[in-house]
Amino acid sequence: MTMADSFDFPDAEIFWPGAEGPPGKRVFFLAGGADGELVYLRCEKQQVAALGEYLLALLDDLSPDVEPAEGHGKVTPLPFQWDVGSIGVKYEEPEDRIVVVLEEVVTEEPTEEASEAADEAKPATARFCFTLPQAAAFAQFALDLVAQGRPDCGFCGLPIDPEGHVCPRMN
Repeated sequence: MTMADSFDFPDAEIFWPGAEGPPGKRVFFLAGGADGELVYLRCEKQQVAALGEYLLALLDDLSPDVEPAEGHGKVTPLPFQWDVGSIGVKYEEPEDRIVVVLEEVVTEEPTEEASEAADEAKPATARFCFTLPQAAAFAQFALDLVAQGRPDCGFCGLPIDPEGHVCPRMN
């Protein structure tokens, strides 16, 4: 099993969510980097929403009046480095910055022969450190991006496709 590359951006100039495709078929991703190096990591819509909501709540506790940094707008991904599994967030007080650590999702179950190699192989990680204004801009854009999707059914909460929706609660 080959693990992907890991990345560390202690002063990320960019950390931004994106989506490509029409609502209902969008592919979500996170783009980030510094000094001309950008990485694109595929993720789920729920991960973008949860990270945006978490950052907003964290900023509300730390500095409710922080002004969002200038946003990056729409980002078009290059090939994705890997798919995001777990997401960790922390605040580093001395540097007054947010740290987000993304871990690669590993979908392959190791075989018995590969179990020794699998013990040594760890999922790739990407670490992004950025300012509170950058976090505020990310959070606002992430929630706006997620809201641009299909509307939810008022009865069952499932998304409504453009051609309609068979609601399980309307049986």
